[in-house]
Amino acid sequence: MTTAPLLEVDGLKTHFRLPHGELRAVDGVSFTLQAGRTLGVVGESGSGKSVLARSIIGLLPMAQAVEAGGRVVFDGRDLRQLPESAMRQVRGRQIAMIFQDPLTSLNPVMTVGRQIVQVLRQHTDLAPTAARERAVELLAEVGIPAPRQRAAEYAHRMSGGMRQRIVIAIALACNPRLLIADEPTTALDVTVQAQILDLLRRLQDKHAMALILITHNLGVVAEMCDDVAVMYAGRIVEQAGVGDILARPRMRYTQALLQSVPRIDSPSHVRLPVIPGQPPNLVTPPSGCRFAPRCAHRLDRCDSEIPPQSGAGTDHRFACWNPSPES
Repeated sequence: MTTAPLLEVDGLKTHFRLPHGELRAVDGVSFTLQAGRTLGVVGESGSGKSVLARSIIGLLPMAQAVEAGGRVVFDGRDLRQLPESAMRQVRGRQIAMIFQDPLTSLNPVMTVGRQIVQVLRQHTDLAPTAARERAVELLAEVGIPAPRQRAAEYAHRMSGGMRQRIVIAIALACNPRLLIADEPTTALDVTVQAQILDLLRRLQDKHAMALILITHNLGVVAEMCDDVAVMYAGRIVEQAGVGDILARPRMRYTQALLQSVPRIDSPSHVRLPVIPGQPPNLVTPPSGCRFAPRCAHRLDRCDSEIPPQSGAGTDHRFACWNPSPES
């Protein structure tokens, strides 16, 4: 018996109206996520990953600045149809988000303990004293040393790794069913990055959460994810299990991303392959495949016709007129 997905995104669009035109930041994105699984969303900067995350959770500029479409169905409810008062009960309690920069995510004039207490008081029935004790427990759970002392301190007095752990503690305060992590390790050194990823993995297992991990690091994807969605210019161009994506990429953009990753078995001082050109202007995107101007394998039809999703009904779907051969 197939269970219904925890999250179903169908034809999601987020277009920003700008003085010089309409920017199609997210343009018809669809995917599903089962409870307890991890979906990696990868792509270059500007591909629409962060706007996708904010569109799911409803954290975008004022409605008159955005043209939205599609459905975001979470646990059977279309979040796009909920009033803002109802969405405030979803955010933090059922869906939580870790933002890219932990320092700007934290209030500089509130102690970190008070910020956790604020979330607990908003979404639970805990009394003030119990909420403060729970905040200390959460800091200990994410590996903060001397958690009671740290709860009384401000974020600017802590390292980047500790701030990221505090943001994770705030996100997990109400045991959400879905956690969205937007580049959670970008600003951290390699050692701390590994610690944060290990922490996320352990906490996900402990709380049985689904996880959307947004990153440009394919090494992180290989380590953390069950499934992968590759984004380019506001669209998902390939979706598959992580093993299939890494071993048998079909869309030429995915293949180019993988070829640009350093390999430990490569000779020293060898120049890495790069993807030529720049991502397209999403106010005036190409009429055909949006990757075509940068693709060494493009056909004539790539410049004028949008490729459909191949592999419909399978676990490996891609949008490419001239895909990489199956190995």
